Amino acid sequence: MNNEAVRWHFNLSRNKSLRTLETTAESMVSVDADPSFLRTVLSTISSPLPLDIIIVYQHYDVGYMIAWWEPFPMVEFDGGPSAADGLHRQRFKQLRKMYMVREFRPVFCADAIGCAMEHVMRGLEFIVEMERVRGRLDYLLRKPSIISEIRSPRTRLHDDNVGGARRWEVRASAL
Repeated sequence: MNNEAVRWHFNLSRNKSLRTLETTAESMVSVDADPSFLRTVLSTISSPLPLDIIIVYQHYDVGYMIAWWEPFPMVEFDGGPSAADGLHRQRFKQLRKMYMVREFRPVFCADAIGCAMEHVMRGLEFIVEMERVRGRLDYLLRKPSIISEIRSPRTRLHDDNVGGARRWEVRASAL
């Protein structure tokens, strides 16, 4: 991906009150997403306000699956957070690189249907605590937040109509 083209198309420097950027946990480690995309977008932000980066986690991002084939959807353990440790490590490396471009507060958001929300929240709490204990969050000036909220479908990583390629989806908000 051409970083200059990203800067031109996603230039956020004119927005002087930017408070939030949102992306998905899946997109941070997707093989089809350019790992420097968010760093490039962050480099265009000139807003002096504190910035929150919201990373939206689905049940599968923390090692759970939902059995839709049951009469009522059931959450099934699929190895839990420790099974996806390599993916979590990649996400947190990406966060560190992003933080070196611009300071922000990470906000981990559990986005799951009712029966899975508690599992996703516990998984996120475990992952963040594991990263803290391992010293991988020492660079942060602000403590990460963990929230639960159903997000709109627009925040999820979508398949492009052309060739099924994956792409980043990022939302931003201002005051």
